[in-house]
Amino acid sequence: MYMEFTIIDAQQFATKLKATIQYSGRLGFTEETANALGLSSGKFARFAKDNEKGSLYLVIIGEASRDAFPIKSSSGYYYVPAKLMFDMLGYDYENNNIMFDLVRQPSYDDDLKGQVYQMKPRINKRKDKKDETVIEP
Repeated sequence: MYMEFTIIDAQQFATKLKATIQYSGRLGFTEETANALGLSSGKFARFAKDNEKGSLYLVIIGEASRDAFPIKSSSGYYYVPAKLMFDMLGYDYENNNIMFDLVRQPSYDDDLKGQVYQMKPRINKRKDKKDETVIEP
């Protein structure tokens, strides 16, 4: 019996792709993630929600669309101004640090017409500034 093997390229897993909802409601990307996703001011982001599982997906596209957010840049830092969407989806980013691990989903590229990444949330309570102890010299 003959077996076929496919070698998995470790380079495609070398960078941990992540994005964070900032306190302002913007979705910000690490520099490594922005480079890996090929982000630039001329690109746009759409979001899709799986109706069965509730999973959220980020779709990077190269042209403007009425259902897409512009990808903006400030001092080489890329973000998506999606505050109202995150509010509507119920993400409490003011009280929680919400980070997403982005997992490439090429099998959805044709259906969603772009580069698709599943957004797997990691949510931690923000530190309350009142709880921090200040030590003075």
